Amino acid sequence: MHRSASTSTLLVILIAAGALFLGFEIRTALSPLLLYLVLVFLMQPLRENPFVERLFWSITILFGAWVYSELSSLLTPFIIALVLAFLFEPVMNALLARKIPRLLSALLITFFGVGGIVLVVVLLSPEIAHQVTALGAIIPLLPRYLERFISWMFSFEIFSWLSLDVESVKQHITSSISQQLDNMGVLATNFTQTVLKSIPKVITTITTIILLPFLTFWFLNDFNRFSETVNRLLEKKPAAGIRKYVPMASEIFNQYIRGQLIVMLIEITIYSTIFSVIGINYSLLLGILSGSALWLPYIGISTAIATTSLVISLGGNPMEQFFWAGLTYLSVQALEILFLVPKIVGGKVQLNPIILFLSIFTFGYFFGITGILFSIPVSAFLVALVRTRLYPGSSPIIEEARENHNSSIP
Repeated sequence: MHRSASTSTLLVILIAAGALFLGFEIRTALSPLLLYLVLVFLMQPLRENPFVERLFWSITILFGAWVYSELSSLLTPFIIALVLAFLFEPVMNALLARKIPRLLSALLITFFGVGGIVLVVVLLSPEIAHQVTALGAIIPLLPRYLERFISWMFSFEIFSWLSLDVESVKQHITSSISQQLDNMGVLATNFTQTVLKSIPKVITTITTIILLPFLTFWFLNDFNRFSETVNRLLEKKPAAGIRKYVPMASEIFNQYIRGQLIVMLIEITIYSTIFSVIGINYSLLLGILSGSALWLPYIGISTAIATTSLVISLGGNPMEQFFWAGLTYLSVQALEILFLVPKIVGGKVQLNPIILFLSIFTFGYFFGITGILFSIPVSAFLVALVRTRLYPGSSPIIEEARENHNSSIP
């Protein structure tokens, strides 16, 4: 038996080496699809070998990543629909618990939920586009306001006490920032030209919006079958080893994505309403920016405050608006920290600030904006995983997540 296992392992190594050599030699004519099919065909007789099984799943994951990179624009509506079905799963379970048929439940959620989202996007898009255009139009006016602000700032006596050459410093700061603003103007022009040239992408976006309700309906209707298929795959080796961590990952991602979306909508409503009442220009745009800032902790809210301060400083009544805007930010942030996040998002996604910043910058460097959005839940899962592996009896997170996962299944 030992000799047979050794022979199989040697054969696997030889096949893998030969496949790599062959692939390198004909790499210009070899597509990843053909290579994947050949490797799967070669590994099929040896799937009982644990190493071959791990190799198969590794190659399958890499092949899936390649397929997504090549067909990302085509797969976008399907991925969005799957995410929406995932987000509306608790609503589906609640309707099923009331003895409403699954097909009718999916239809109701699609009509009121997805239809409502699409309707809000369609209604708000013109106003958002108008405010973005108007905000971009004030960029050429910024150097004049900037010069006034710098002159006012350097009028304080503390700068004369420091024996600074105020005029040289003012000139240097003004020229540096004016150069950056000129670059922003060039970027805005290039952005407009790019938008005009991207009509096919606009058509693709319209097609996605049209397909989204239909795809979401079918994903909602078949979501239980999809979950059962994933569970069957996880029952097989070597995936069976990670199956016990799936409820924990699901619990963390559920809390983060659904909770953050709810908190974001609440904050966007509060910010936009108050900014509009106190007369701040571009209130809807600033409200969306401020409410969406929670996806990027610390950095996002700092950017939102800086943008709001810039808009207020160019308005007609800056001091009063500064006071009310500052009070709004303090109140909403206190509401978020003390009530919204603990009650809606929960405590499993909270991270140490050092780990939080490290995860944001690391995931953002390797995966861009997508990495930034998912850096917090992925890091929270990894931290919980390490904690449960190092201290098996110290945290009931896996058992609690498994109980919640099982209780949510109708």
